[in-house]
Amino acid sequence: MSKTRQVVEGIFFTLCLLGISFLLLNDAELSARYGFPNYFLPALSFVIILYIGYRFILIYNNLNDLEHEFTSIVNHVFRTPITSISWYAKELEKELPREEKLLYLQNIENSTGKILSIVDLFAGVKSIRDKSGYFFEAISIREIVEKSLAKYREEINKKNLNFKVSTFSDIPLLTIDLKKIGFVVDTLIENAILYTPKDGKVLVECIAGPKKLTLYVSDTGIGLGFFERMRLFTRFYRGKRARLANPDGMGLRLYLSREIMARHKGKIYAKSKGEDRGATFFLELPYSSHK
Repeated sequence: MSKTRQVVEGIFFTLCLLGISFLLLNDAELSARYGFPNYFLPALSFVIILYIGYRFILIYNNLNDLEHEFTSIVNHVFRTPITSISWYAKELEKELPREEKLLYLQNIENSTGKILSIVDLFAGVKSIRDKSGYFFEAISIREIVEKSLAKYREEINKKNLNFKVSTFSDIPLLTIDLKKIGFVVDTLIENAILYTPKDGKVLVECIAGPKKLTLYVSDTGIGLGFFERMRLFTRFYRGKRARLANPDGMGLRLYLSREIMARHKGKIYAKSKGEDRGATFFLELPYSSHK
């Protein structure tokens, strides 16, 4: 639950309790003034108490569900690479051809890198909120996109995706944190690849407006339902179809992307016509985002 929501819930419950106290203390006077039956205000107070109890139960259950989901995610994403490392290490104890040993060592390195990237992702939850950890410089958004595409070229080729990138003509430089905006762009491009079926299409386009730059990544993938769009950028949230398509996801990258964009005084949001109808993710960055 976000801090803003916690504050709102706290204020709401406080007001409800104050209202109940007022009704019970002034029961006789209010009933006489407005002609209420003697049982009306106590019954109303009882209903409000039941509602408050119901809300507390919902909050408690949501927190428990979040804790369970988080534990399951961590257990899965760490267990898979650690199990792989353990298996390859045991295999290396055997007499194997040199080429096969080198392959196993590469796989161990890949699994280790995956664990480190997961640790970095969790550490990012704290560092991304720390304003002192941002280093702004003038950067071309085209350069960031090209670096991201280079990382995922193999995955793009494996799925035979029709991946188009616009020319980015007449796009000015942006004053941004290269590493953090690179993380956001990586997230959108990676998601488009993960959730678009084989032989699908992905388009990366950039438009320069009078005060802001808009980058969008559009795909022909699994799309988004209405309620998925509502919760898409919340911490640890993943839709059912997203979990099926990519079991290793943690539901943190879009949440962190939203935090990063907020620090840049920009926006991130998504549009979709519905399930299996693709999705488009938008980044909006002002030309002077650093103050």
